Parts: sequence; structure tokens; C-alpha cells
Amino acid sequence: MEAILYIGISQTLFAGILISVKRPRMLANQILAAWLFIIGLEMIIVLVNETLVELYPIKILPYTYGPLLFLYAKWMTTEKPLFDLRYLWHFAPFFIFLIVSLVFIDERVMHGTDGFLVTDRFVSFRIVYGITFFISITAYSIATFVVIHRHQLRLKELVSYSSGKITLQWLLGLSITFYAGYVIMFIFGGVDIMTGFMPFDPYEISFISLTLLTFLFGVFGFHQPSIFEEVVKIETKPEKMEPDTIKYQRSGLKEKDVANYVNKIGKYMHIEKPYLNRELTIYDLSDQLKIPRHILSEVINEHMGKNFYHLVNEYRVNEVKKRMKSDEYRQLTILAIAFDSGFNSKSSFNTVFKEKTGQTPSEYMESFNARNS
Repeated sequence: MEAILYIGISQTLFAGILISVKRPRMLANQILAAWLFIIGLEMIIVLVNETLVELYPIKILPYTYGPLLFLYAKWMTTEKPLFDLRYLWHFAPFFIFLIVSLVFIDERVMHGTDGFLVTDRFVSFRIVYGITFFISITAYSIATFVVIHRHQLRLKELVSYSSGKITLQWLLGLSITFYAGYVIMFIFGGVDIMTGFMPFDPYEISFISLTLLTFLFGVFGFHQPSIFEEVVKIETKPEKMEPDTIKYQRSGLKEKDVANYVNKIGKYMHIEKPYLNRELTIYDLSDQLKIPRHILSEVINEHMGKNFYHLVNEYRVNEVKKRMKSDEYRQLTILAIAFDSGFNSKSSFNTVFKEKTGQTPSEYMESFNARNS
């Protein structure tokens, strides 16, 4: 166990330092670095408790894990995040239990899982502590999942491709694993409290998974660029991103204007084929068409009945189908045709193609060959 703690302490502190000094400076990176530092500090405290002397009776630092992970996701998916003192309310349970810890610093409040239900004056407190910690981890994990999911839906109004740099799929996967690890720890802890069956303290063993997860968080977090720098690639200053529903209410588009915009979009897509650019964004198309981004977004979403992602990939699918039927492209593989048609990954191509045609690319090609044989 000590070896795991030494490894975990070293890597969390090292990763935290790298991410905290990473350029460009982003508020989200400072939150992730703080999260790693706090986990490293908790490991130091556990190591001291195991080898020297118990530093405090109540484990309070884990109450910051959920809020910090949630704020990292929130600020990573916000164009220009600002610190607000109201965010400190997320850490209210931590401060409450910190005060309690200081008040009873000389008392044996926690006894580990073996003495969790020992009938003394702190038994009710321990039960409340366990329940609130589980609620905290669960609530903030759900909040993190919701933030990432909404971000991924929002991206479909802005970009025509799928990329790990902007979808934060790695953060979603690691957050789910992080929560699952704590659920397993709670299950083991409950079994140990009720039966005394476990030959180890589940809380201490959880640092094995934390060591692995913090390593992955450090690696992915260090390589994670600013999402909005990736999405907005035009030279002009990007407009402030307001919710489109607000912009739609005050845009005042007339039916004649809508028809002109729809015609202009369709003509440009057909003739210029901007969808062949694998990383086409709505900002690129807005700049090319000389249509303000919020108006372009309204026309596509409200009047063409689809989001930007589906609009562009619909053209890409049609391009793939056309090239599959052309003798000029017969020497190319289906995947090569897909990449030439604007898709940037095999998985997104297969998913979108089947969604639009009801067939996989191979099935579509086979049925076409069968009809023409």
C-alpha cells in the first residue's frame, strides 16, 4: 500500500505542476491542477496516518473531488469562464466538516469500517458523513455527465466533425470510471461495516484506482487544448456565443429572407462543396457565405430542420454514394472515399452513413453492385 501511495503522490504532484503552468493559461486547467494536488495531499495524509501519526480524525478532502471535477468540465466547455464567489457554495460540505474536524481534533470520531457503527456519541455523525459523501459524489458526477452531454449536443450546431479534442469524450469516460470506483468502494465498505468480511480497508484500497485515474487525467488534461480555439479558426474576432434561442427571438427574419438564405446555402454547398473540408465549422461557413453566424444557425436549425453537423454530413454521405457509383473512384477503398468526401474518422463515417441510408457502407456497396451486375 505504501508503494502505491508513493507513486500516486509523485505523479499527482508532477501532473498538477505541469498542468498548472501549461500555456495558454486557462481557468479550467488551474481547477484540474488543484484537483490533482488535493488528491496528492490526501494520499500524503493517508501515508502519514499509516506510518507516523493520525493527522486528523475525519477525511474531509474527498468532499472537494466532485465539485472540482464538475467545475473543470463546466469551465472547459465555457468560452470565457469567470470565477464567481457563488461557486464556493459547492464546497459548503467540505467547510462544514472541516470545522467539525477542528472542533473534535482530539477525539476519536472515525474508527474506520470496523468501528463505523460503534455506539458512541459520534455514531449519528458518522452515518450522516457517509450518506452526505455518497450524495456529493453522486450529485456532482451526474452534474459533470450532464455538462459534457450538453456540450456534445451543442457542438453539433457548431462543427461538422467528431474529435476527441473538442467532444471531451475522454473526460466523460474517466468521470464515469471515477464514479464507478467510488460506488464499488461504498459497496465494499458497506459489506465490511455490516459483516466485517473484508480483509482490507476499502478506502485505502481505493487509492490504487485513484493512482491509475489521476495518471490518465493528467495525461489527457495536459494534452487537452482550449475547445473554443479549436472550433473558432477564422481570423476575425468570434462573436460572443449566446444561447441561440435568445438570438432567434430577436433576429426578425422574414420568410423572404429565410428562403434566400436557404437557397444561398444549398447553392454554395452544391457548387463549392465546403463539406470536403474535414474540419468545417459553422464559423468557417458563416465567413464564406458572409452570413452572420447566429442567422446561419437559425436558418439551419429552425428552417431547414437540422443542426449544422447533420446538414454537412448529409452532403458528405451523398458525396460518398456518388463516388461509390463512379468508375473514377473504383480503385479506392470505401474508407478512402469517405475521407476524400470530408469525413475525418471511420467511426463517425459508419455511424452517419447508416443513419442516413439505413445500411452500412459495405451493405450499400454490395447492393449497388448486385443491382448493376
